[in-house]
This record gives sequence, C-alpha cells and structure tokens, in this order.
Amino acid sequence: ADVQKYKEEDGPSQSFETTNRAEVMFFTNRQQVYKCRLSEFDDTKASVLGDYLPQRLGMDPGELPVYMAVTMDYKGYMLFAFENGKIAKVELSSYATKTNRKKLIGAYSIKSPLVYIEAIPDDAEYLCATTASRMLIVNTAMVAPKAARDTQGVQALSMKSTVRLLWVRPYQEGQVENPHRLRTKALPAAGALVKDGVEQGEQLTLGES
Repeated sequence: ADVQKYKEEDGPSQSFETTNRAEVMFFTNRQQVYKCRLSEFDDTKASVLGDYLPQRLGMDPGELPVYMAVTMDYKGYMLFAFENGKIAKVELSSYATKTNRKKLIGAYSIKSPLVYIEAIPDDAEYLCATTASRMLIVNTAMVAPKAARDTQGVQALSMKSTVRLLWVRPYQEGQVENPHRLRTKALPAAGALVKDGVEQGEQLTLGES
C-alpha cells in the first residue's frame, strides 16, 4: 500500500513537503483559485489515487486545475508569464482572506494565454524562449510586485505581434554557455537569437522541461 498508483501515462506534476496546517491554493484554467487547508483532505494510503479536485472543490464545468501553491504565511509572490511576453509578479498576500472563502475570481490576467505559473519565496532568474528563436534570462527583481491579482504585468520580452512566448523555466547555471549574452539591464528586451540549438555559435545545454 506504499506504492503510488497512477492511471496509464499519468504521474505527479508537483510535490511538496509540508504539514496539514498549511493552506493550499489550486489555480485553474478559468483564472480562478480555490483555497482550502490540507487538513480538510482525508489521510489516505499511497495506493489510493486520491481526490478528484474539480469535484472535491466544486469547480465549474470544464474547469481544471493548472497549478497548486502551498503556503503557511502568504509570504512571497505568484509569478505569471503570458504568451504576449508579459510577466506579472503578484504578492501572495493578495490571495489571503480574513473569512473562510473557498473561491476567488480574477486569480490572474485573462488578457493573454498563460504560459508559466509558480509560487516563489524570493526573486530568481528565469530562462524564456520565444517562437522567434530568441532566448532571454529575466530576473524577477526587475518586475515590480503588484497587489492586484489580475494585473497584466510588465512587458519583459520585446516581440512582434506574430511572435509569442513559448516557454519559461527556472534558470540554473550551466544551462547555457555565456549566459551574460541572454541577460539584460532593462526590460523589455529582445534576447539573443538562437538557431538549431546554438546561441551565437555556442552550444546550448538545456535539460528537459
């Protein structure tokens, strides 16, 4: 009973070590967030598939969770990156409520499709790639935090209207050679042109997402 079971081609997308005193927030594809305490979920064996969240949390028809954030104190930020190249950093305290509200609307901006979401305790660097074969390392310290949950964010990447942000990953040293070529002192920035896995003649060493 200590083996976690999954359906075929299924598996974990997130995992945390925490306590049942923590609060958990489920962000959905409808720009809504559902909040509850972990203590509200029953203890189960690893062999049990667990709770079906849309039903357990009373989500709207067709609504699905896209990210889970766990917090004890609502310190830190929610980071959002959108297809239009904008990045938003929302104070996690903006999701705290004095009453026991289960559902908050306007959890993040609806102006552009969501590409990346993460709860971060502090500022960090992220590697961004566009459909125009450009990459940019963005430090979230350059993005001013906002209290409004549905803020559109700031334009981090300079892009033509036909270009979109493709993916975002936490940056780790060694992912790319000469990373200074991908960094910028001001936003927005176009980033460096990448072609066939080579950034200005130097091999990229990106790992799997």
